[in-house]
Amino acid sequence: MKFAILDACFPITNQHAVGMAATYLKWKFSKAKIAPVACDQADIILITIVDPRQENYIARVRQKYKTARIYVGGAGALSPYTPGMHCDAICVGNGDRFIDTLIKDGPDRAEALPEAWIHKGIKKVDVADGFPWECPPIQGEDGAFRVWCGKGCKKKCYFCQTGWAIKYEENPDPYKMILQIADLKKAGKKVAYLSNDPLQHSFYFRLPKVDHGSYSLEYMKKHGLPSARQIRIGIEGVSERLRKSVNKPLSNEDLMNSAVWLNRNHKSVRWFLIAGLPSENDSDWEELRSSVSGWKKLSDKGVIALSFTAWQPEPASPLAIMPLDDSYWERFEAFSEWFFAGRGWSNRIKIMKPAQPQSRLKASMARMGLSKNELKKGGNWGPNARVNYPYRDAAVRISQR
Repeated sequence: MKFAILDACFPITNQHAVGMAATYLKWKFSKAKIAPVACDQADIILITIVDPRQENYIARVRQKYKTARIYVGGAGALSPYTPGMHCDAICVGNGDRFIDTLIKDGPDRAEALPEAWIHKGIKKVDVADGFPWECPPIQGEDGAFRVWCGKGCKKKCYFCQTGWAIKYEENPDPYKMILQIADLKKAGKKVAYLSNDPLQHSFYFRLPKVDHGSYSLEYMKKHGLPSARQIRIGIEGVSERLRKSVNKPLSNEDLMNSAVWLNRNHKSVRWFLIAGLPSENDSDWEELRSSVSGWKKLSDKGVIALSFTAWQPEPASPLAIMPLDDSYWERFEAFSEWFFAGRGWSNRIKIMKPAQPQSRLKASMARMGLSKNELKKGGNWGPNARVNYPYRDAAVRISQR
């Protein structure tokens, strides 16, 4: 068998440009002493995706290379229904066993594995556990080398697929990882940590400094000031009430004071905010205005950025059954008007807008495999419910509550 490797983040014509998941595949095949070939010579084409909306890329590959078997994996494969319409199978979760079986025993045996999603099939599909910790650091598109601290997330925020679709695991050999970091830094390379929150790991205090990182206030309170120059904080809800409702309790006072503390310690801060969480109303956005104004009064230096995304239902997460409501856009526009009229604006505050309703709808349809009307109505887990996500029972109980 001859194999080709494609990354859906790059054009089909540029088969040498690949991201992290496709780089892992190339490493995997190099260990097996198999050299990937061009697509027009391949019996099997492997495609990595980061988002189920990349179904169009898979469809174009299918149209162009009609005789090859096509298999898909990567982060976007955790929502397999939509991209699965255009390929022979999707590997849900860790791909080590799928690739090993494919090489050793052939495609039929690989398609029979518990983690293999066949679009027209009826069998339940498992999320494959494990992680290829022996894989060396991989250079990302920004030039920094990603070091594998952990996978999944200890927290179970109700909107987030990561904590509900993947079991948490941290690097079992931090000593080896730290030696890898030392070698990279000695060679003058940039290093970034692959982790939802480096502070959550048992080996955090042994990690060398990096430029950027995502951290939670819970762990910063416990461990102190992070080493990164830019601190990204998942604030999520625009109000204290919303944050509490999605299992991300964070008071407005802590929000403001932590940003001031970080700024005074020469850290730039980015608040990641979700617009349109279920039950959001005008008073929630009033709270955000107060938080921004409060930071301005308390802060004498430093920068914060407000980075908005629009809430989307994601398979495996408890909030996935909640209906889509487009009124968040009007609230964001009102907030923007307030901000740029000078009442919130400052040359020390940056703002990034969320996706508009139409874009969010398309993304949600791809993630959930549901129609516009089904998403607007809510109450439907969609066809991805055929996946046995590891915390499914708990997610259902929380959704019902």
